[in-house]
Amino acid sequence: MNIQRKPFGITKTGKNIDSIIIENSHGASIELITFGARLISCRMPDQNGNIDELLYSSRNIDDFEGELLYHGATIGRYANRIANAQFTLDGTTWKLQKNEAENQLHGGPGGFHSLTWDAFPIRYEDRGSVKFSLTSKDGDQGFPGNLDTAVTVSLTEKNELIFLYEAVSDAPTYISLTNHAYWNLEGAGKDTIHGHILKLSSEKIVEPDNNLIPTGNFLKVENTAFDFLSEKQLGDDIDTLVHSKGYDHNFVLQDKHTPAVKKAAVMKAPHSGRTMTLETNAPGLQLYTDNYSSPPYQAFCLEAGELPDAMNHELFPSPRLMPGEMYRQITVYGFSVK
Repeated sequence: MNIQRKPFGITKTGKNIDSIIIENSHGASIELITFGARLISCRMPDQNGNIDELLYSSRNIDDFEGELLYHGATIGRYANRIANAQFTLDGTTWKLQKNEAENQLHGGPGGFHSLTWDAFPIRYEDRGSVKFSLTSKDGDQGFPGNLDTAVTVSLTEKNELIFLYEAVSDAPTYISLTNHAYWNLEGAGKDTIHGHILKLSSEKIVEPDNNLIPTGNFLKVENTAFDFLSEKQLGDDIDTLVHSKGYDHNFVLQDKHTPAVKKAAVMKAPHSGRTMTLETNAPGLQLYTDNYSSPPYQAFCLEAGELPDAMNHELFPSPRLMPGEMYRQITVYGFSVK
């Protein structure tokens, strides 16, 4: 394992940002930066042994403070949408910072994606890792509790990309952490993702309204555009999703929290021969197909985490974190070829 740390750039507020590059013995590599604990590169071999960039990303720090705000970033304190930017916890209503009309999206305008994290690279025999850490103060973006967070990102000799999210709080709070990488398994910029083939182990989705806010109900996926129980191309039904202009939906993986990591999704790229297998212990998985870029559909996102707006719906697994407990979420992206 080769691990290198070097300067990357300076933010608009004058903070120095570092880059950490990890490369395994097969030539696969990842690169992360301390701004947003952000994955900006993932290079993996295709079926012919060619190593390509798989992320729609940038090497310009200004892009991550602008157009590519969430690309590759660690999202928190709460990934996805919270309706009306508020929730009630133990009888107290907490007003959150709004950043999508009347709602909060991805932790608010000052969420984890916009912060500079501490980083500590670690070399193991079978993997290289970097551990990011951050303290979010009580009241940050409207959330209660002082929250200490660590995100450990690892590349293994088996071409696995592992995200381990851990957090503790000194007061009851809600939390959902994820990574928001934009993937194209054919190679970044080579084609749209219409031809990617997905199999997803979910029998129901969180029903959204026209603004993509959960109604509190679930919809069965069978015989709908959301049915990926058998392999199906992403492009087969994407044009039928008028309100969202593509997939931006949360697939339910389990009805309650469990420490067990299970296979949730398999994505295949027919031309490159690459396969991505996603395993997680999270209860939900957001599928997003890059609907609003110009041009759109250049990448897909598979974001494991809590269900959106879960704290406001009794039927959803609770994302509550209590003092003395540890939030621990694991997501593994495994890469292979035919």
